[in-house]
Amino acid sequence: MAFSSFNKLSPVFFIIFVLIHFQFRPAFDSTQEAQALFKWKANLQNQSHYVLSSWSLYPINATNNSNQQRTKISHCTNWFGVSCDHAGSIHRLNLFIAGLKGKLNELSFSSFPHLACLDLAINELFGVISTQICNLSKLKYLDLSTNQFFGKIPAEIGLLMHLETLHLAENQLNGSIPKEIGQLSSFSELALYSSGLDGSVSASFGNLSNLAWLYLFNNSLSGSIPIEMGNLSNLVEFYIDTNSFSGPIPSSLGNLKILEVLYIFCNQLSGSIPQELGNLEFLTNISLRSNNFSGSIPASLGGLRNLLYIDLFNNSLSGSIPPEIGNLKNLLI
Repeated sequence: MAFSSFNKLSPVFFIIFVLIHFQFRPAFDSTQEAQALFKWKANLQNQSHYVLSSWSLYPINATNNSNQQRTKISHCTNWFGVSCDHAGSIHRLNLFIAGLKGKLNELSFSSFPHLACLDLAINELFGVISTQICNLSKLKYLDLSTNQFFGKIPAEIGLLMHLETLHLAENQLNGSIPKEIGQLSSFSELALYSSGLDGSVSASFGNLSNLAWLYLFNNSLSGSIPIEMGNLSNLVEFYIDTNSFSGPIPSSLGNLKILEVLYIFCNQLSGSIPQELGNLEFLTNISLRSNNFSGSIPASLGGLRNLLYIDLFNNSLSGSIPPEIGNLKNLLI
């Protein structure tokens, strides 16, 4: 009889247990996230900066649920730069131009399982970019540009499978771009300009089929432009100027049907200008100046009806200017 009654009641107890579990779990996780941010603030060199004055915890030794709830609400609604989802977990940390000075790796990345956006651009953060950043498994947007980070880009960034935007520009990095970045199938924007990078660009970049904006200019990148770049069918802007790339322009770039900007000036490229570039019907800006191109200007460039700007200065081009260039009615420069 008792066993029978237990069987009838156990589903009720189970439902109550599930409700209690999910009701209090976000509050616990949220408190842990707040404490991790508060600890990072304490390690910053300018922790008293007015921007972070709102980062203040309620007493962490509180024992009742109401105080735990107050802690969660405090950082989700009152802390500068912090945004939470409906469950009370931090999903955006937006602290660009916040005057922060210190090390990012003092932040416990594993404390933020739901973080989707981390924007720390234009601060004075320094040190290496920790490999532990791969713990931000839900991350879609990462901007650490215009800081003082040094060392290599960690290959572990290639584990952030939801990442769509990566900005590491204007830092003091070195080494090559990890080939593991080619694993990020959701990638749409990559900005690594003016960061001191060298080495070649991996052919794995050709796997980034969703990439629309690629900014690699003003580094010391070398080697050839991978033929696989022609697979980037969604590419709109392609900036690899002011580097040390050599060899020819791959004719496969003519496959980038929606490309609007192609800047590959100030490199050590050679050979002739591929006639396939005339397939880029949406192209508005192209600059090939200050390379070692030779041969004639392909007549196919006259088909670029949307072209506003073309710069072929400081090469070794020869022959006559094709009369088809006169078809470029929108040309400004």
